[in-house]
Amino acid sequence: MRKKNQTLLGLMLSSFIVNLGWGAILPFMAVYTDLFFYDFDWGFVIIDVATQIGLLTSAMMISRAFLAPIYGKLSDKAGRKPVIVVGLSMYVFLTFGFGLATAFWSLFLVRFLQGIASALVWPVAESAIVDISEDEKRGRNLGWFILSQSLGWAIGPFLGSGLFALSKLLVPTTILALVNTNISALVQTDISALIQTNISAFRITFFILGGISFFAFIAFNFMVIDPKTQKAKMSARELWIALKEVLITTGKIRFGIPSFLRPSFWRERNGSLRSIYFLSFTNGFNFAMVFPILSLFLVESYAMTPEYIGIIFGISGIAGVTFNPLGGYLADKTSKKGLVVISGILSAILLFFLGFQMTVIALIALFVSRQLIQQINMPAFRALQADLVEEKVRGQEFGNVQMFNNLGAVLGPIIGGILYGQFRSANPQWYIGSIGVFGLEILLIITTIIMIFSSVMIFFFVKKKDMIVNTKKVILPKEKLVSITDTD
Repeated sequence: MRKKNQTLLGLMLSSFIVNLGWGAILPFMAVYTDLFFYDFDWGFVIIDVATQIGLLTSAMMISRAFLAPIYGKLSDKAGRKPVIVVGLSMYVFLTFGFGLATAFWSLFLVRFLQGIASALVWPVAESAIVDISEDEKRGRNLGWFILSQSLGWAIGPFLGSGLFALSKLLVPTTILALVNTNISALVQTDISALIQTNISAFRITFFILGGISFFAFIAFNFMVIDPKTQKAKMSARELWIALKEVLITTGKIRFGIPSFLRPSFWRERNGSLRSIYFLSFTNGFNFAMVFPILSLFLVESYAMTPEYIGIIFGISGIAGVTFNPLGGYLADKTSKKGLVVISGILSAILLFFLGFQMTVIALIALFVSRQLIQQINMPAFRALQADLVEEKVRGQEFGNVQMFNNLGAVLGPIIGGILYGQFRSANPQWYIGSIGVFGLEILLIITTIIMIFSSVMIFFFVKKKDMIVNTKKVILPKEKLVSITDTD
């Protein structure tokens, strides 16, 4: 029991630190890239900066989507810890990579590699949580693990803002020491100097966050016990062997028709698992279609500054964190399927009202309410999928679920950006009585319909007979027990 608790704590601590770092980076990604990106004008097509930012998101999601099942399968064979430790080490170097990138192409490469690291870590880590959890504690432990992720994401933006402010204090001295110029020359190029100052401050921030990510690697390596070796710390030789396994597996990948496009893939899976795939795809699609433009919507429709936007997301994130353990507890004590369906429908309804004009207080309340419901939904959904998957293929199937989520997240920003671009020039577009409705509502209507439909799919197609937990505990009748006793 002590080893299980130590492993669970190590997984949660490393998850918190990694998400703390990425939570501090992603809110500022668009601002950072806008400082040194420029439009690509190839004559026949122009790719603006906003499109490039969207492509950065796709770069991560594409690599993560197709590699998550492969690395999940590798973890079923080689063990969870060796696979995760390679991904965590990549996270450390990639955080530094954000600060070293100087153009779209280098940052695109960093984001693509980040998708690989994510495929190595998150679906495998969830499988590891399930592996060490008893059936009656599965939802609870997944809830605590998701709590560690959510807490990192909630605190991360505040950390990023603070580090950026501190880094700006270091930049002027750094610039004067690095460039051979005089004060009058700097005065003549105020705008350029300001841009360079902000770029340098962001890069210092990323370097500091890279150091913080290193602590996630340390915590995982020293605390998480490998079931195969029954020890925590991996030696340099073992780390090298793990890296070679990942490289060999990656090198054996052959491009062709994706497995999920083959009829055999779907024949081998029951209706319950198919509906889980569908819900995961729609979750990724809906989130990615709305979330990337949400900050832009708040700026244009509510005239909010980035600082206020950060406060809103921070408040809703921290509020949601408090409900996460409750979500895991409810998943263990009630129907996981029922929780997924009800919370999915409620979340869709709340999202629908985001496009209606309201006060800032009401807007914050809406963000907080939806975040609370999402924190109940997530552990229930993960526990439900765990109940449908056998342990020997758990890493692979968790990777498949993650793959479908990421495929949806690849398509979502493209469709969302096109649709929002058609309506953003006239907000609000229409009125229902005296209530203004923003153009964003078009996206929200689509999202709401998809979310409700996918939740209904779970209700009708996830069957109790498909849950493996029902086959683990078999209560034999008394006459059968007598028969067995007599035979002995």
